Amino acid sequence: MQKLHNKSDNPAVEKQLDEILEKLYSFYSQEIDMSLERVERFLHQLGNPHLNLPPVVHVAGTNGKGSTIAMLRSLLEASGKSVHVMTSPHLVHPTERIRLAGNLITSEYLIELLEECLAVNRSEPITFFEMFTAATYLAFSRVQADICLLETGMGGRLDATNVVPNPICTIITTISKDHEKFLGDTLEKIAFEKGGIMKSGVPCVIGYQTGAAQKANIDKVFQDISNSLPTNAPLIRYGHEWSIEPQNDQMHYTSADHDLLLKRPNLLGIHQIYNAGAAIAAYNIILEHLDDANELFPDKLNKALGTIQWPGRLQHITNGSFCASLPKGWELYLDGGHNDSAGVFLAEQGRKWQEQDNKPLHLIVAMVDRKNPKAFLKPLLPYTSSITLMEITGEETSFNINTLKDTALKMGFKDVNIAENYASALKEITQKANTGRILTTGSLYFLGNILSD
Repeated sequence: MQKLHNKSDNPAVEKQLDEILEKLYSFYSQEIDMSLERVERFLHQLGNPHLNLPPVVHVAGTNGKGSTIAMLRSLLEASGKSVHVMTSPHLVHPTERIRLAGNLITSEYLIELLEECLAVNRSEPITFFEMFTAATYLAFSRVQADICLLETGMGGRLDATNVVPNPICTIITTISKDHEKFLGDTLEKIAFEKGGIMKSGVPCVIGYQTGAAQKANIDKVFQDISNSLPTNAPLIRYGHEWSIEPQNDQMHYTSADHDLLLKRPNLLGIHQIYNAGAAIAAYNIILEHLDDANELFPDKLNKALGTIQWPGRLQHITNGSFCASLPKGWELYLDGGHNDSAGVFLAEQGRKWQEQDNKPLHLIVAMVDRKNPKAFLKPLLPYTSSITLMEITGEETSFNINTLKDTALKMGFKDVNIAENYASALKEITQKANTGRILTTGSLYFLGNILSD
């Protein structure tokens, strides 16, 4: 199993990195700048590293961005390609965010890059994400690779990653309500912001969309964006130019040129089947762009999709101190879901578990206060035996635990509890029955605290 991060064994190095990150979090502007002028100015001062990258695939969306990138990286590396990757946020350590030609960046090199950025910026207003993105571009421009996978932060159109002028492919995953303060309060407005990564003449893979998104006609939003470009961006849409569906314990991928019966990816959840389809569609576009002789051979795809590493997404915890504390017969899962679509996908897994063995499902939930707990938890209600609520340690925006409890009770959750720490939450839950399944969810920040213990 690949390691999650590349934290240094030298405490002095980690202390230095912590000091730099603290400076970025506290000194620099926390005000999100809904334009690209600030980051473009800064990148110009750095020598425009974003204009000297390997071929770029740019990925936006509300749900599934990271999983789709993890799958696409696995497919490309199985084809012998060296791959740069930028993802966010991190779970445990900032080195998770950057892969250079397949390898996690070291703390030492990350320090070097951030210090260079700090020296150039000279205390001008800039956010943590903008600074980190600029440092990532520096790294990507200085290390050779065949392909570069970029994940947007919050949006798309005005995201700090959207300064790369000529990607070879863009991907837009599932659209849902999130960050409404900045992206808009309707699915159409959010789709418009996410769709802003489309570029003239560049193919755009559109992933699976929920019923609500289809009802909002976001297909038209994407088509209108494409039509507004000097040259249309060809749309490669789920349900039109490609499709993928579960078929017993396999999945069936189809397009104009392919009809493939494949094994499911090694990530749990039906939503990962749809993410795999988007990754395969993009993979095919990339191979054509690189004029590569590789084809979509089922055996090769199965091998690549069976070795994906993407922690915190319906991750089954089978070792570590928390797992060791569980009585025999109990299972522990972690998932960073926090919005309505994530709730629907997790509920589908809850239904599957119920059909599989009917073990009681117990939730441990902590969220940040800018999320909507009702929209996230409502789909999970029918499959939940109990819910234990916590606050996120060290997170100022953690949802007030009493407000969260009132929300859960009003929604109809019957066994609602509060825990001061994760160990006590596990202990109290496992005293309820001889066997069961625990799903810890609601925030990637929450999971980061757990995985770092």
